[in-house]
Amino acid sequence: MTARSLRVAPYVLVAILVAWTAWDVARVRTPRWDFSLSVFLLLAVVATVLGTRRWGGPLRSIGLFLLGLTYFAAHVVALGVDVVPALIFLTLAIVQVEAVSLAERFGPIYARTMAPEARKRINSALARTIARLGVAAFLAVIVPVVAADLALAGLVPATSIATAVVFAAGLVGVIALLALLPAMNRGEET
Repeated sequence: MTARSLRVAPYVLVAILVAWTAWDVARVRTPRWDFSLSVFLLLAVVATVLGTRRWGGPLRSIGLFLLGLTYFAAHVVALGVDVVPALIFLTLAIVQVEAVSLAERFGPIYARTMAPEARKRINSALARTIARLGVAAFLAVIVPVVAADLALAGLVPATSIATAVVFAAGLVGVIALLALLPAMNRGEET
C-alpha cells in the first residue's frame, strides 16, 4: 500500500494542479488571452506527461514551470490575483516536487523485501518526512496570511521593511529547523 501511494501521489498532485489551472484558464473570456493560455496549458500538460514517461526530470520541471506560469498569468491578466489561493497553488506545486523526490527515494526501498524491524524504521522515517513536509506546506500558507493580517490590523506597521525582513527571517528559520530536524534526531539516537 505504501509503495503504491508513493508512486501515485505525484500524479495525483499534478492532476490537481492541471485541473485547477484548466478551470482558471476556462474562466478567462478575453479571446487573445484565452487562446494563449490554452496553448501554454497544453504545452505544460504535454511536457509534464512526457517528463514522467520518457525524458525525466528536466522536461517534467519545464512542464510544472509552464503550469505555474499559466496559472499566474491567467490571474494577472484576467482573473485578478487572490493571494491565499495563489499561495496554496504555489505550495501544492512545491509539495508535488517533494512528492516526486519521496517517490524516487523511498519507492525502491519499499519494492524490496525487508525485515519487519527495517520496515518499521523506514515507515517511521517516511512518516517524519511527510510530517515535516506537511508542516512546511502549512506554514508556507499561514505565515504570510498572518503577517498580512497583523499588518492590516495595525498591530505591526504595514510599511515597515524591518517587519517584512523579520517575518521572512522567521519563516526561513522555521524551514531551516524543519530541514535540520532529521540530522538532530539522528544525533540523539546514536
